[in-house]
Amino acid sequence: MENKEQILKNLTGKNEEAAQKAAFYLINNSDSELFSMLASKTDFLFDFVRNNVNKRIEKAVNKKNFKNIIKFFNTYSPYYDGLFANILATHATQELTDEIFELLQKGTEEQKTYAAKYFSYIPDTVALEDLSKYAFSDDEYLSYNAAQALGQMQDDISFDIALSMLENNDDFDKLKAVKFFTAYGRNFPLKEIFAAVKSSKMPENISGQIPYMVSLMELLNSEYKPDTLITIDYIIIGLGEILPLSDIFQFELFEVFENLICLNSSDNEYSGKISEILLSSLLKFKEFCSNEEYIFDEDKNTKQEINDIYKLLNSQNDEFWNNQKIFVLKEFETSDDRIISAINVVKEYNLTESIPLLKNLISSKNEIVICEAICALKHFGVDNEIDLKAVTSSIKNPNIKAIIENN
Repeated sequence: MENKEQILKNLTGKNEEAAQKAAFYLINNSDSELFSMLASKTDFLFDFVRNNVNKRIEKAVNKKNFKNIIKFFNTYSPYYDGLFANILATHATQELTDEIFELLQKGTEEQKTYAAKYFSYIPDTVALEDLSKYAFSDDEYLSYNAAQALGQMQDDISFDIALSMLENNDDFDKLKAVKFFTAYGRNFPLKEIFAAVKSSKMPENISGQIPYMVSLMELLNSEYKPDTLITIDYIIIGLGEILPLSDIFQFELFEVFENLICLNSSDNEYSGKISEILLSSLLKFKEFCSNEEYIFDEDKNTKQEINDIYKLLNSQNDEFWNNQKIFVLKEFETSDDRIISAINVVKEYNLTESIPLLKNLISSKNEIVICEAICALKHFGVDNEIDLKAVTSSIKNPNIKAIIENN
């Protein structure tokens, strides 16, 4: 048969006869080198090509050769673990489950990751102890697949472990716990997760997991609406830096913004927070659309969605945006973290109406709020109207004091 580069080209190509022939070759010969080549290339394939490859591989498998897939377990790819697990589950026997279980116990990290996926399709509790051990692994693919399998088994013990981790002081433990619940896929402890968002120094990372549990649109219409607005704010902050831009589809941001625009067409109990989200989002999406480096590597669907969101925001009339600039001042009467977000917005939009409110913040007990307020007053050129020396002398944190003095 042709060289492996040509076989791979056929497997991912348009000629269906040649592609299927290549898939049969891959499976019948359990060619792990060819699969490794495929796995390394899959990141760069279009979704429809990946789907075609999966269908071709699945068609090439039968009851005589299905175990050949296990030879591919030395090269992990998130694009194929579900496919392989589904194929093996279709042909599952006790002998096969025992073999996969042995890989889960003694295999390489890659083999364990595939094996964990298998047990999310065949939830045999013989694997429970090992899955519980791997569910909080530093290897994200292994931990995800293990947690997913535990969710299928409805394992309460690992669930309770993750729940307790949400209260840890270690932010990485909190994030591991939230990712566990995303994969576990049921009984989401939203109250505790939202609390973790507020207490974490990595709120953008945690917030980015929540839409994978429950739709933001659903949450906006629930008792968690105030927490959801905070989550949306962190998602916008993290988008394009901490959170990939392609996540905008999972986040349903176009629909979210439509909803928030409708809500904030008039004053309401949430108008302060919503206005802060909308005003900061307008600037952020303008930056995405005007700076090619942000979206250069994104696919055309993501680019189009970003443009559509910016058009939606930018199409609101002057009266709407003038109202948002009034509403956002209400945020100065809320919690410290929300006040800081509001300060950033009033600086970006040069809202001089905020100056009296900024002056009031100088008496805050939160040194970070004081620092941000002084920096904003300097931005507006009115810092001479406060006793800056007296304020800085009361600041205990030397780093914050240095920022105030050198800003």
